[in-house]
Amino acid sequence: MPRLPRVLCARADARAAELDLAINADLFWFQGHFPGAAILPGVVQIDWALHFARTYLDLPCTTARQLQIKFKSPIRPGDTLALRLRHDPTRARLAFDYQRAGHGCTTGTLACFTPRDDRI
Repeated sequence: MPRLPRVLCARADARAAELDLAINADLFWFQGHFPGAAILPGVVQIDWALHFARTYLDLPCTTARQLQIKFKSPIRPGDTLALRLRHDPTRARLAFDYQRAGHGCTTGTLACFTPRDDRI
């Protein structure tokens, strides 16, 4: 079972990226969460934001702390999402926003750290 969504399209520059993601029903994370009414766990949404920021923005972050997360609408199997990522290296922040058909699902801001960073 796959653990990442399928990337349909990706656009990125040095500090921002936007990805279109296919949220297939066979993703590992839907197994048992919840039977009969599957939703994508919030911790997975955060993990995906970090994963794709590392991949498309060359984010040096190895550890992150949640500063602000809002879950507005559940992400379900079969959804197609836009994931917007914005990296602010001067503040060591990553902002992310999942949208479905122009409507917000989840937004958040993470503080990013590296192992040498004494702010952990």
